[in-house]
Amino acid sequence: MTAIELVGNALCLDFANTVNARPVARRDWLSTPEEAVTWAAAAGHPIGEPDGLAAALPDARELREAVFRVFQPLAQGERAPQPDLDAVVALHGDGVAHGRLEAAGGHFGFSWGTPRTMRILLREVAASAVELLTHGPLDRLGECPSCHWLFLDVSKNRRRRWCSMATCGSRDKSRRYYAGRSL
Repeated sequence: MTAIELVGNALCLDFANTVNARPVARRDWLSTPEEAVTWAAAAGHPIGEPDGLAAALPDARELREAVFRVFQPLAQGERAPQPDLDAVVALHGDGVAHGRLEAAGGHFGFSWGTPRTMRILLREVAASAVELLTHGPLDRLGECPSCHWLFLDVSKNRRRRWCSMATCGSRDKSRRYYAGRSL
């Protein structure tokens, strides 16, 4: 995977998907400062201040895994682990303490000023996770059976099965087709 795919339909889910597969990832967009900057820009949350980025990457990977461990069981209809919920809420609380409410269209949103840093991105991810947890729709969470990416199913018929039809969906359909032909 060289192209950045944003299929989660929520910042927090796309952030959890910064590894290309689970449990063994071959690509990690949070492995180096340069890759983190590339991913953040593609996700529409550019990092304008790279100073301190390398030091923030362990926290970014920790948040990514906490977000995954929160939403993956919810996608399966199970309970999210409380320690991971607490970690997301703690970072969200830090964001609230350091942010400002600003008018954004017909509502208000948090702003953390400039320059944009990895810490600000992490606060935005935590805010996205809390927003999804508190306002849903949690019944539309899904997990790709192939790569284990998380997504919010926004399809009209609520039948999305894969992260992307272009990657895992196509592969799965081909595998089933050829398995049926070999019988």
